[in-house]
Amino acid sequence: MSSTDTTTGFATAQHSRGRTQRPLPAWLLIAICSGLSAVVSAASISSVWRKSTFFDSDDAMQLVEVRALLNGQNWFDLTAARLDPPQGVFMHWSRLIDAPLALLIRFFELFMSAGDAERATRIVFPLLLLTLLYAGVAHLARRLIGVEGILPALILVLLSGAVFGQFQPGRITHSAAQVVLLVFMVGSFVDALDQALARRAAVAGALAAGSLAISLENLPFVVVLMAAAVLLWIGLGDGLRKQMIAFGLGLGVTLPIVFFATIGNAHWSDDSCDAFSRTYLVPGLAGAAVLVLLGLVSPRLPRWPLRLAGAALAGGAVLAAAAAIRPGCFVDPYSGIDPLLRDIWLKHVEEALPLARFALLRPIPALTLSMPIILGVAATLVAVWRTHGLARLRWGVVAAMASAGLLLSFWQIRMIAFATPLALLGGAWGIVRLKDYSKTTRWREAASLAFLLVLPFSSIGWALATPALGAKTADRRDACLATSAFADLARLPPGLVAGPIDAGSHILALTPHSVLAAPYHRDNHGNRIVLDALLARPSRAHDILSSAKVTYVVQCAGLGEFAGLAKRAPDSLAAQIVAGTLPAWLAPLSHGGAYQVFVMKP
Repeated sequence: MSSTDTTTGFATAQHSRGRTQRPLPAWLLIAICSGLSAVVSAASISSVWRKSTFFDSDDAMQLVEVRALLNGQNWFDLTAARLDPPQGVFMHWSRLIDAPLALLIRFFELFMSAGDAERATRIVFPLLLLTLLYAGVAHLARRLIGVEGILPALILVLLSGAVFGQFQPGRITHSAAQVVLLVFMVGSFVDALDQALARRAAVAGALAAGSLAISLENLPFVVVLMAAAVLLWIGLGDGLRKQMIAFGLGLGVTLPIVFFATIGNAHWSDDSCDAFSRTYLVPGLAGAAVLVLLGLVSPRLPRWPLRLAGAALAGGAVLAAAAAIRPGCFVDPYSGIDPLLRDIWLKHVEEALPLARFALLRPIPALTLSMPIILGVAATLVAVWRTHGLARLRWGVVAAMASAGLLLSFWQIRMIAFATPLALLGGAWGIVRLKDYSKTTRWREAASLAFLLVLPFSSIGWALATPALGAKTADRRDACLATSAFADLARLPPGLVAGPIDAGSHILALTPHSVLAAPYHRDNHGNRIVLDALLARPSRAHDILSSAKVTYVVQCAGLGEFAGLAKRAPDSLAAQIVAGTLPAWLAPLSHGGAYQVFVMKP
């Protein structure tokens, strides 16, 4: 495979003593792409710095959690005290994300104000993660394609809207970190398929354990990677013995470390479905033990039918371990959510929609998000078919992980962002192969045109080819979640707010108030109080809100929540607020901004 690359001027450097062109070093390409990402994100950076904008509710809530840690909240106490007070809500997020954010804030506070330090952190943190993503993709591209595959792989990630949205300046939730961990996890395992690098499978196992401790988003990918390891072992036998043992040890040693490092003893016996708990620790340790055991007994199982039987028995043991605690978690991690909340709120959360339903509601965005990964998965499968030996094994693992991500998007569309960097490696392979093929034909002068393949393999390419729809709806919603929209509310004396679910995190981050409702499935109690009150007749709503000691009722028409509830219950409090015919016990305080603010009369 040739290591020269004459694709584009900025990608190569002319040797001072000859005509041979050499690719720029990977670190420089990564730096260039990181710089370009910052330039592309200039508007977002400016908005965060000047307006303290939050582009997602989870980013606002993450900052609330980090502030609590900086203000002395116990490391193991993840209670959001101002969410559904007085008991608060114990969140399902991890301190493994809070910690680096808190350290960055403290660092920036050495030479700027606390508010500026928060904004700087919210800008720098996602850009640092994006640089790590570029590094992980560059490493995988070098392993799978060669040096000439690094540039197209990085460009495809740069142009990927599905991935880039998670790394937008201002985004500080765990999702971007999980995408990075997934890429490095796959990269370590792909490395380990070379016998000389077999121990790197332990790194893959450790990264898998750390990822599970942060959130469960990568759990399906961890399961697929473990299954891929077992399937390869069935086919190769002793050829994968060291990797099985190393992977199992990395996973088995790290799982209890991160468990005890992030979960306090008061919650060791929790069997929660939505976060790392013993529900996942026990089968995880069982899976790690199985990998090590299969590796150790490999010499005694010289034929693949024997290895298949051993793997089946081992798999049964892992399933038994999972079923012993709470098997329903593996079917529906949101099984604990209130049915009314599921019907009114959860099933309408856009990122949690199945791809098929999202395509019916928003066909153009669905097309731009899904087509690059569909084409990328197809390209990885072609790469498996066209390569041989170690390269085929490596492409097989990448194809399996990318295909899993595509299938998972039919459960929740947000999974596309996790699989996209892996799928786009197939696009990079296709670009390099087309360029190499062109050099052998009479069209060799046009070989560089192979880079035009970046368009069908990128979300931006599809976005340019399709019309933009839904801007007015998005503008109305954005106006409700703009930082300036909460200015009037922030000036009021602290109190308990009953308002739209989607505004809850912003109110916590931008005002001194507490809230009952916020977009989190663990907030069953507070969310249900608000829904019950808004759906009830005004007299009954007064009793519900008074019992909860609510101070303010707020609504923003652009979010559409009150209007939806009014249609559901035409004689409800929500209907009266939308119509402007307030009950006597509710007095308006503000009408000038995006929000209508009403105070509960004694």
